[in-house]
Amino acid sequence: MLCPEVWRFPAPSHEITKRTGQIDLSKERCDALEKGIESHYFNQLVTIILPDISSIPNSLETALSDSDHYLVRNLPLQTLVTQSFIEAFVKRGSFYAVSFQTQLDTDDCVAVLPTGIVILHLNKETYQSLGLEGKISQFARKRNSKYVVQLNLKTLRTDTKHYTRIRECLSRDTLGRFNLQITWTPPDSSDICPSSVAKYFTDLATQEDYSELTVELMPTLVKSQTEYGLKVPVFDLSDQSNQELCSIGELIEYMGMIVLSCSTEEEEYLNSYDFCGQRVEVGNAKIVHWKGFFTAAHVRTVFKKIISALSSESHVPWMGIYVHGFSHNPVSFGMRENYFHTIGDNSYSIVVNPKGEYLWYQLISNNKLPK
Repeated sequence: MLCPEVWRFPAPSHEITKRTGQIDLSKERCDALEKGIESHYFNQLVTIILPDISSIPNSLETALSDSDHYLVRNLPLQTLVTQSFIEAFVKRGSFYAVSFQTQLDTDDCVAVLPTGIVILHLNKETYQSLGLEGKISQFARKRNSKYVVQLNLKTLRTDTKHYTRIRECLSRDTLGRFNLQITWTPPDSSDICPSSVAKYFTDLATQEDYSELTVELMPTLVKSQTEYGLKVPVFDLSDQSNQELCSIGELIEYMGMIVLSCSTEEEEYLNSYDFCGQRVEVGNAKIVHWKGFFTAAHVRTVFKKIISALSSESHVPWMGIYVHGFSHNPVSFGMRENYFHTIGDNSYSIVVNPKGEYLWYQLISNNKLPK
């Protein structure tokens, strides 16, 4: 058998959305950007790039200090539709959950959105054995191998036959139990601790029917680095000097290069990188990575801290944030079904300069089926 010419294979296609605009840095708010942040529910990695600053502002360094989440193992899904759970955590605050270490194309997957929607991404055999109403996944129409079921916890009435049927279906052995990464944000007006959700499941594990259930704390991993001797591209939407500026794609690519500590020296013959356009020499760039499970509220906090830092560090060329979602969660942006046939990328970047000019760069795997 001849080896395939893999170098001829086209790269997986993506859908890229670019937006630029202006914000008032003194207000630390931008509805257009925050709407995009809010639409991305499940975030696994947050990275900030801060060129030409002597030290990371303490407010930014500690922005995600209280972002630990929990891993609940062997959880029966009927637990999520009990009246006590819905009243305590779904209707109050924002509850997030996503199945842990599952593959979207081969396994049964679950996600709970802060809107109260439960999404079950099920294999054909599991779906047919449950008896819940759903639809074929848009990526499995030819083989009918995957189905999607949605339940709205906030509209469930516990005194109806429909609710009784849902509980009975979710308790069937064919569905099994799930390992879920969870986090809960209490209502703004309450003094309740976010760890209350872990206490709820820990208490549940003391009951005989839930003896296999365990709860683990999953701390956020933090890593920082400094890159020296850089010439960063200029980001200036209002420049009228007829200078050649780098493209949006080149700016995002450059951010990825310095985050990965790649060499950008032009003199290197075998491994060089260059971009067109004006550049400015900076002493260093501070980079911070957070890895864990982050809600939209966590990312919004980091974004506001960057806006605040820009107000006091007006000499910097720009500041950036990169947010990467879980590759195998059932949804990407909003209620859009996540793609899984070749790649499950769903991420976005935000770049803001001291003038308040911003760039939103959103990347999603193309939803077209592979040929």
